[in-house]
Amino acid sequence: MDIKNLSLKDIKFPKSWETKPSKIEYMQFVYQEAIDMKVWRKDNEIDILTHHHVTDLSRFFWPNADFEGLVLGAELMVWFFAFDDLFDGGFIDDNENEQYRLVNRMNKVFLEGTIEDDSTGAERMGYYLRNKVRAICGEKRQSTFHRFNSSCVQWVDSIIPFIKLKRNQKSLDFNLYIHHRKFNIGAIPCFLVSEIILDPMSNIECFIWLDSRWIKMSEIICEIIALVNDCVSYEKEIKENGAPLNSLKFIQIEKNLNLQESFEYISNYLNELINQYIELETSFIKSYKPITSNYNSNFIAIVEHLHNMSFANVSWSTQTPRYLSQTQPFLELRRNKKIITKIYDLKNK
Repeated sequence: MDIKNLSLKDIKFPKSWETKPSKIEYMQFVYQEAIDMKVWRKDNEIDILTHHHVTDLSRFFWPNADFEGLVLGAELMVWFFAFDDLFDGGFIDDNENEQYRLVNRMNKVFLEGTIEDDSTGAERMGYYLRNKVRAICGEKRQSTFHRFNSSCVQWVDSIIPFIKLKRNQKSLDFNLYIHHRKFNIGAIPCFLVSEIILDPMSNIECFIWLDSRWIKMSEIICEIIALVNDCVSYEKEIKENGAPLNSLKFIQIEKNLNLQESFEYISNYLNELINQYIELETSFIKSYKPITSNYNSNFIAIVEHLHNMSFANVSWSTQTPRYLSQTQPFLELRRNKKIITKIYDLKNK
């Protein structure tokens, strides 16, 4: 693949959306939890590096959270990876019956609060996460708990349809892809974790988060995160499998564009989304400012976190070894992979 000089700076995020990641002390705690639930294999080098990669997102997504908040975010990331890897890691290949069986079992974890005797590590982490969120929310915050559960079920249910898109890749349409991907990216459960972390006393009226503008704002951020992920993972996916479900790739085919033109198309689309989001956010905050005066700081923190997460995804992507290489088409990712040796001596803790 020819090296291009593309830049993520062509995506015009407002300066106010930028954040700095927090510290990493929570990683060891969550690693031990995942070992106990048999999500990871103890002292396995691959699992240790995977754990760092997966849980590192928490400090970028929730930079202002306390230790418990960072742990909750990291647990969610481990669950995402552990379940998705059953499908992406080649464990069940194209066995559709097994795919539906795993989806139905995981849905029962969140819908019924039950777990099978022969549970997988992903199911154990999901069960633990569900019960933990329920305990945190208590009786006063049942709406938050149920919306978190619903968002997790929605993500689980998105996996098989997204797999099926791969089988129809020759006729893949950008709008169809975006519709599926904004749920499959897994950002909506993250938004609910933000609400749990940033409004601990549940002072904010729950109906506010049912406003159609807030729901649309959430979906826009999902789209932004999904498309940025396609950009930063483009080279990696091309090398691994030809990137059949990468928008930067299939837009080239669909519209007969080169890589530069395809990225220009996506960056323009992203910039339109950002502008649309800003308009909605301004209207949303203005509408509820009079009734949120008693807890305005929490309300604003949750709203700001929604857009901050989209830039945090960019920040994380430009430093994770997962995407760095000397042949990256994106200038911000074009350097040697970092060797993770001093993050945590997880084997000896």
